[in-house]
Amino acid sequence: MEKNILTPEESFDLIQKHILNFKMNYKENANFFLLWGWIMSLGSLSHFLVTKILISREAHELMLSLSIGNWLVIVFIGFIIEHFMDRKRDKKVFSQLDRFTNVLWKVTGASIPVTIILCISLQIPPPPFFLLIMGTATTITGLLIKFKPVIIGGIAFFLFAIVSTFVTNESTLLIMGAAIIFCYLIPGYFLKTAKE
Repeated sequence: MEKNILTPEESFDLIQKHILNFKMNYKENANFFLLWGWIMSLGSLSHFLVTKILISREAHELMLSLSIGNWLVIVFIGFIIEHFMDRKRDKKVFSQLDRFTNVLWKVTGASIPVTIILCISLQIPPPPFFLLIMGTATTITGLLIKFKPVIIGGIAFFLFAIVSTFVTNESTLLIMGAAIIFCYLIPGYFLKTAKE
């Protein structure tokens, strides 16, 4: 079997072509980015409202149950919508970069329930840790696709995580909602409308 030996220029062109193809796949999948941005921002806002209502009625014992229930319902709706969106998209051959980002986001998603359990056990608010986790995955994705709005959004998640440690527990939910809009939704819309 004959092996093709590529020149450095051909190797570079091949790598650039794979990155461009990966970026195009990601552009086509920007709707998933936007879906989860909206799900998470609505979850943060509804959690904040539930917390405010329960605090005003002094129903503190219900707060944890309703807060967790709020997130479970919203995330479940997100998974249902994602399932139907996934069925509609064309099945394509994915590159190694596509596979890596799929695994990255699956691991990121799996780390959220673990974070919730740890935070409940330690009695600390989870939003700063959510923002840190999301910032890591978003920054890595932005660096892989070489798309500045996603990179900036990922780095901004880190700043929002730091800011969220200096506000009251209920205000961290507003910080989280703002962070998702600024760091996830806005870059997602830029990605969706980006030119190659």
